[in-house]
Amino acid sequence: MMLIARIFVTLRTRMALWGGLIVIFLAALRVATRQGRQAAEAEFVIRAADARIRALRTSLEVTHEIETLSDDERNRRLDRWMRD
Repeated sequence: MMLIARIFVTLRTRMALWGGLIVIFLAALRVATRQGRQAAEAEFVIRAADARIRALRTSLEVTHEIETLSDDERNRRLDRWMRD
């Protein structure tokens, strides 16, 4: 009878240890997944902001170029652009 009790105690201890290890592993996996997702979202926001900055700079350059053209040159480019 004592042997059976000892086997159950040992089995229960091992199950508790394995259960604890599984919980720790799942918690670490969740933390890693969350950090990865947050890093990806931050990178996406940064890339979107960079794209907006590039678009604004291009728009500013085009606007400046158009404003500095003479009226004749502006009309000539507009006619060519409308044909294409």
